[in-house]
Amino acid sequence: MVYIFDLALAAALLFFLFLPITDRRTVMMRLGMMLAVVLLFAVTFAVPRGAGAAAPAAQALLLIGN
Repeated sequence: MVYIFDLALAAALLFFLFLPITDRRTVMMRLGMMLAVVLLFAVTFAVPRGAGAAAPAAQALLLIGN
């Protein structure tokens, strides 16, 4: 699921990267959207993904090893 979201963000980033600059308003929109997309990329990489609980056998091995 995260890969699909990252792919959509990359497509949006490329769209705004190749958007032609015609006036000041377009430049501001382009910079703002690129900044927003880059921040979303940073969030998707920085937020830890929860790992599922270990199997009971693995938990027993961890307890015995300590």
